[in-house]
Amino acid sequence: MLRNIVLAIAVSVFIISPVYALDIDLPGADSSVPANAYMNYTDKALETALSEKKAVVTERLDRLHYRQQEKEKRIQYSTNTLRGIKGHSTVIRLHLGGDSMRLSMPFASQFGTYDTDKESQTLVINNDQVSFSITENDKHKLIKSIKDNTVKNGESKRFSYQSLQNALWFKAIKRTEAGKDIHTTGILITDPKNRAKAYRLTFTDDGSSKASTFTEYSVEHLLANYIVPSIQFLPDEDVYSENKELNGFTYKAPKGIHQDISHDMNGEAIHVYTSDGYAQTVTVDEKILADNSLTGQYTKMLEFMTEYSINLGIANPEYAVVWNDGVPSVLIDVYNPNGSSLLVIFTYDENHMLMNWIAYDVTKIKLSHEEIRNMAEFVKVKNVDSYKNTKWQPLSEKYMLI
Repeated sequence: MLRNIVLAIAVSVFIISPVYALDIDLPGADSSVPANAYMNYTDKALETALSEKKAVVTERLDRLHYRQQEKEKRIQYSTNTLRGIKGHSTVIRLHLGGDSMRLSMPFASQFGTYDTDKESQTLVINNDQVSFSITENDKHKLIKSIKDNTVKNGESKRFSYQSLQNALWFKAIKRTEAGKDIHTTGILITDPKNRAKAYRLTFTDDGSSKASTFTEYSVEHLLANYIVPSIQFLPDEDVYSENKELNGFTYKAPKGIHQDISHDMNGEAIHVYTSDGYAQTVTVDEKILADNSLTGQYTKMLEFMTEYSINLGIANPEYAVVWNDGVPSVLIDVYNPNGSSLLVIFTYDENHMLMNWIAYDVTKIKLSHEEIRNMAEFVKVKNVDSYKNTKWQPLSEKYMLI
């Protein structure tokens, strides 16, 4: 439930942003792809699903004799909700030694297992064909590991893109004892704040997929056109925000903002932060939720936020699953650069769920949309062991109303 947040509804908001072509020298790079395409990733399968959904909903509403204006809203609502389920982005955040790296991985949350190795800080997303991992370590050790695991047909090249200077792209094939060829491709990037530290982002095929599927359009195209442009080493968030804690969760609120603490009818704490143009409400529901219940709650949130965005006149809210060092959250961002905006993110630790609502107006506050988004994405949970080797796929069409 939305508590203590009241927003004025604006009508007919039009957002026009400059679009720049991608300029990157990597295998698979496509100059026709916009540099910000990772923010709204799509593909033929998604667009086909959206088109089919629109046709089905239109036919149903025509039978019910909906008025044209209401019919258009219902169609937009249904297709946007489906986009949030099938086409959400995946944001991966790593917080190591005070540094924070952020990247976007198209559709990764639908792949299945997500593993966390605390010692090597390795994150793995596996869709039964190709796994994607991020490893943080000493730069020279990572370079050596790439060379040691390359047996034949190895390729590499240096490249630079925005803040990624003198990065390394690589592709390698290693034959197993069973005679299978394991294909890998990825990049190695250096932390600009600490040149001795690096991150290796790697796609690996265990030999079950066709080499063409792995090395041609699918992987190299995604890596060059979507993942690399999305990589950011974030500025220090503690400059404008501070950590807060509630029932085992750590989240962020603007630095020095006024805080009120109240309690609901069950005695659960409600943290409220307010200033002119900004209201943030944080709660933790202490109840056990089955996977389906979490799925249902997310979809209800999806429905509410999609309806809200339509009333604001914003055609495409951003839907994302956010991983903080292996801890999953879901986020919906309805951004209006000219007035009222709303962002909601919630995190589930198998027994409790953190709900974080942020209502704001960037014309009235000093914080930017990007700063608020980065602040909202940050979540830590005391016990992260429960996420090791588990499946987490909360997005399901069966909960859609239309």
